[in-house]
Formats: sequence, structure tokens, C-alpha cells
Amino acid sequence: MAQKKESFLTRILQLFFPRDDAEAIKKRHLKALAKEISKNKFSKWYKPSSEELQPQMARFFFELYKIVGPARALLASAASSKVLKSITVEQNLSKRQHQIREKLTPEVIKERAKTTNQKELSIQVQKEFDAFMREFDGKKIDEIDTQYRQLNEFIHFVLFDYYFFLKKFDPALPEDKFSYTPNFATVNGEYLKDELKDFIVVLNGLSLDANWEKLFAIITAYKNVQPVNAPLWKKHLSLLNDVRRSHILEKIIQHITKDTAYTVEISPFTEKVTDDYLKQIERSIDNTLRDIVMEQKNSQVAMLVQRVFGNVISSGTKNYNPRSNAAFEKRGLEGYIYADAMNYLKSFLVEYFKSDIRALSDLILVRGQWTQQVLSAEYSESYHNLMHISTKLLEFDEKLSEVSEMGVKFRTLLSRMEREKEAGRQVQKHLDTVNEAALKLLKVAIKNIMTLGNAIKNCIADYDKPHRDLLQNWKEIEQHSEKPIREWMTAVYTKIYNFIMLEQVVLKKED
Repeated sequence: MAQKKESFLTRILQLFFPRDDAEAIKKRHLKALAKEISKNKFSKWYKPSSEELQPQMARFFFELYKIVGPARALLASAASSKVLKSITVEQNLSKRQHQIREKLTPEVIKERAKTTNQKELSIQVQKEFDAFMREFDGKKIDEIDTQYRQLNEFIHFVLFDYYFFLKKFDPALPEDKFSYTPNFATVNGEYLKDELKDFIVVLNGLSLDANWEKLFAIITAYKNVQPVNAPLWKKHLSLLNDVRRSHILEKIIQHITKDTAYTVEISPFTEKVTDDYLKQIERSIDNTLRDIVMEQKNSQVAMLVQRVFGNVISSGTKNYNPRSNAAFEKRGLEGYIYADAMNYLKSFLVEYFKSDIRALSDLILVRGQWTQQVLSAEYSESYHNLMHISTKLLEFDEKLSEVSEMGVKFRTLLSRMEREKEAGRQVQKHLDTVNEAALKLLKVAIKNIMTLGNAIKNCIADYDKPHRDLLQNWKEIEQHSEKPIREWMTAVYTKIYNFIMLEQVVLKKED
């Protein structure tokens, strides 16, 4: 709403006539305005001579209050309701669109994921969403957006504070008692001029020719109750139209404020609920598919962890671990992004590599008589590399303890982040360095574990041959083995295979 302070004509006249003459012209304008009001169909609403609003105006507002007042609580938060916006669109969907929409809910997509692989499901869902969107042509979108605009106009009309307005005419008026018989008195127009301006905005913004059956059906679907007495509302629309066309309220305000140039401007309604609705569905689909992938990965990780470590991981990293990330995440930082993968690596090297794999490798490498020294050398190199990596991993983890140089830096900088932006940049810089070192260790370790696993796989294949040609002394190895050598090699290879799978899934998830 825009309000002009002084008419253009009045300002021009002030340039050529004395101030007294300009004031005289203004008085004549106000007198003419008072005459216009007296001839208006709603002249009994306002008495220009005393600038008082009359009980007849109050009765008009009281009738409106009885019609729309019961809906105020119902629609109190409706103007910002995402649910109402969605319902407005969904009330206009075709039968086919409703069928497709049901298939695109998070619950249904997750159910479909149980019987369809993730890649195929993504393709299916995208095709269905494209088909759903194609039915929204320009005409349909305009109709829906217009419907919501009209609905929004009605909501603001209902939410006008009729009770506050009417209480000025009858201080004894009880709120929400629509059977009450009021005793209205005259009111000085100055007391209610701002409220009248607000009402003009909601009245002028109202689409009186809207399809009220459809609009009320949307509200009923939203709140499961009819918002107003529809026949009574429709009967009152012609009166609202007469009031608006007569401009009686604008004229009254012009007279009260002595501003004969007062006009009301309605801000254009630009909200596009159809576009927002489609974007909301698209986001929901993307998030659901992402959740499915994450859930599948988490499930896969849990299964592989069980296969590799059983129920307890007792020898993980002490400092570069998931628990340490709480301090970073609290300040919006990712922290140690390879914490899970490093935790599993440390446990594998300590609990399994240095025990079972080491015992088997010592037996095969020390006692084994290899015919292909290249394969023997690869096995030996990967084995000794992993011994070295175990030491490096321990040193890496220890350098992040609370009393270490880096640990102290992190603690100090994190405490200063709220006061100093530079502290946050320094934390991130150190995190990048630490995470890069962790990833490098992981890649080297996994590469060597894979090489070692392939060597054991070759040994199993050789053992199963009728004529063995990789190791010449399997009988001697069997004699010095603590357990059946074939079962032992298979158990070790299976453990290595599951561990490599675990690390690959975890690293992909963390990236």
C-alpha cells in the first residue's frame, strides 16, 4: 500500500497562490469529498461533519465477522503452510498423476528398493517423474498458481482483525461469540483509519469471482472442515463488490486524513506454487535415493565388519577415529574424513595381520620352496611393507594425541574459531594435511594387502593342482602347519578379501 502526502494539483497551486489560497482550495476539495460521501450508497457509514464512523459501518463488519470469524483459528498459519501449497497442486492432479505420485513417495521408493537394484530403481523413478511433470502444461500451471493466489487472498481477508476493529464500536463485545447482539456506538475516524486502510488492502486484493467451491474444497482437504458457510459467503460477495466499486472506504480515509490523493496499491503476488511443488518432489526423490544408497552401504559395512572382526573392534585408532570428530563437527567442520577406514585398518593390522597372516606367511615364505621367485618376491615385499606400514600408522595416530604438537594446535585453534575467522582457516588447512596423509597410508596399505591376498590365492590354486608347480614342498609345509593348510589359506584369503571389500565400501562412502 502506498500513500501520497499531498495532491499534485495542490502543490502546483501553492506555486502561484498564497498559502491561504492553497488551504482554501484544499478545504473546497474536502467539502466536495464530503458531498460525494453523502451521495454514496453507503453514506450512513460515516459522518463528515464530525468525522465519525457510524454504527451502520460496524454492522457491516460484524456480519463479515460472523461469516469468516470461525475460520480465523483454522487459517492462522495457512498463509505460510507448505502443506496447503501442496494440497492446492494435488487437488488439480489427473488420475494418472495421482497414481504416479503415490509411487514417488519416500516410503514406496524405499519399499521398491528391496526388490530392485539401486541403478535400475533410479532409472525407473526418473522416468516416472518425467511423465508426472509432462502433464503440467502452461495452462494448468497458470490455473493452479491463480487458484493459490486467490486462496491466499481469501486467507488474508479472513485474518483481518475484525474483533479489534469492532471492539472500538462496542467495548463489551466478547471475542468469538457470534450470537452476541452488539450495541454499537459512533467512533472517531482517527482511531480506526489505519485499520480501515488494512481492510481496503485485503478487500481490493480479494478475487470476488473466484471458483469458491474449488477453493473451499482445498481448505477442507487441508483442515478436514469447511472454512465458512459457503452459501452465506457467496450471498455476501455482491455486497463486498458494491463496497469496493463505490470506493466508500477510500473516500472516508481521504476525508479523515485530509489527503484527497490517497490511493491503495496492491503488491503483485508472484509465488509459483507449482514450480515449488515439483522442486520439492524432485528433492524428496533425490534425498530418498541417496538415503537408500547410504542405508545399503551402511548395511554392507555392518555385514563386512562382522565377517572381518566379529562383534568387537578392540584395537582401533586412538586419536584419528570417529569419536574425535565431535569437536570438529560442532564447529561445522568435517574433521577426520577417513576415520572409519583408518580405524578398521589399524584393527586389521594389529588383530589379524600380526597374528594369523604373519604365522601363515612365515610358514609359506620361510619354508616354502618357490619355483617362481618373482611371485615369492612380491609376496615377501608386500608382507614387509605391511609391517612397516603398521609402525607408520601407530606413529601417525600418536601425532594426533591431545598432548602432541598437532593435538595442541587443533585444541587451541578450535577454541578461537568463534572469535577469529583465521583460526577456522588454519584448522581446515591442518585437517587437509592430516587427511591427505591418512589417505596416502590407506592406499599404500590396501595395495599391499591386495598383493598379499593374491599371493595366497595363487598358493591355494597351486595346492589344488594335480601337479603343483609354484611351491615344491607342500608336504613339508603341511607337516609344520598348526592347522590344515588348505583351510588355513582359504580362511586367511577370505578374511583379506572381506577386509578389502570393507575398505572400498567405506572409502567410497566417505568420499
